[in-house]
Amino acid sequence: MNKERSTWLSFYYFKEIYELGSYQFQTDARVYSVFEPRRLNITQFYRNRMWEGTLQREFSSKVFGVFNVRRNKVEQLEDYAYQFENGEILSSYYITEGTLALRISPRTDFITLDDGRIEYFDGLPKISAQVTQAFKNVWQGDFGYTKFGLKFDYYIKRQNLSSSQVLLEGSWILGDAPLTHLMHAYPNSPTKDEILQRFSIAGRRSFETMYFGEFFSSKLATLQLKHSLRRFYLSDTFQPELVFITRHAIGGLDNPERHLGIPFNTLDHLYNETGVELNRILFGFGLSFAYRYGAYYLPDFEDNISFKFTFYLKL
Repeated sequence: MNKERSTWLSFYYFKEIYELGSYQFQTDARVYSVFEPRRLNITQFYRNRMWEGTLQREFSSKVFGVFNVRRNKVEQLEDYAYQFENGEILSSYYITEGTLALRISPRTDFITLDDGRIEYFDGLPKISAQVTQAFKNVWQGDFGYTKFGLKFDYYIKRQNLSSSQVLLEGSWILGDAPLTHLMHAYPNSPTKDEILQRFSIAGRRSFETMYFGEFFSSKLATLQLKHSLRRFYLSDTFQPELVFITRHAIGGLDNPERHLGIPFNTLDHLYNETGVELNRILFGFGLSFAYRYGAYYLPDFEDNISFKFTFYLKL
């Protein structure tokens, strides 16, 4: 719309399947990122036809904003329905939403391309804030709620070539929201009995020991800490990287009895997992190990263990 001032106006129509409980920050779509392998493991979806109008604005080299309006027509692929307080039950429904999102990168320099922004220096934390309002009875909207999101992403690269990352996220919903539009903590463990049956690809920011569909929340906070050692130079072609990771989540769900058909738990207590990755062992592939402990430790020891492979593409 105004290329000199970095303003874009876009209109979209989507007819796709989406993951239950997936919460995305709208400003992330404008920033180049490595593919999230977790998407290959997802098991719970819903069908959505979405009409969207989006206005994006680069206020300065450090501040980026998004405003969009969406009309969603949701149809279930799972056995799910939502029961309102008055007893009305819906399995298919319309959701009309407006979202305002802001991303602040105080000391991040970047290159802007036509299809997104590629960041090449990280200094102070990147902060993302977002508020979404669902309008009942507007364009046939069946739900009315307000959703808040806040993300704090701090990446430190040291002169000795080690690095650390702190990722803190929080989200909160006020009002009636169906399971499709609640939040999860990005689980990445298939619902299989044996460890090797769950062997799959590890994600970048996912909870590797948390099972798909295990927890849903209307309020959720997660903390992920990652420390990468300098890569071991064993030869020109063999330079593995050792990474230590710890992840924590806590949340809750208002009126869980209104969600019918799909059994799940709520994160009323602190969820904990700790793991280690040995990346780039061969052709970008590595191994990941994680252990689940604390309030949600499972009775069978093997169910608390995740063993997966990793993949990091060298650009």
